[in-house]
Amino acid sequence: MERFFRYSLEHNRPIRIMMMHEGKLRQVNAVIEKQTGNQLSLYILRPPQRITVSVEEVLSCDYAKNDEGF
Repeated sequence: MERFFRYSLEHNRPIRIMMMHEGKLRQVNAVIEKQTGNQLSLYILRPPQRITVSVEEVLSCDYAKNDEGF
């Protein structure tokens, strides 16, 4: 997962993230804006919003649709 976090941070590209947030399972397309230790600052594309989650809340991640990385 660290590889996907770094990809999104360095290239400002969205990734697909499966996470537990506020007790609910969510799948989102988001750009990681900042990683501070154990915390990720995400910009979720739909609906547009910014949230902060811990790395432990992220269950899996992948390239967003139609993106195969660089």
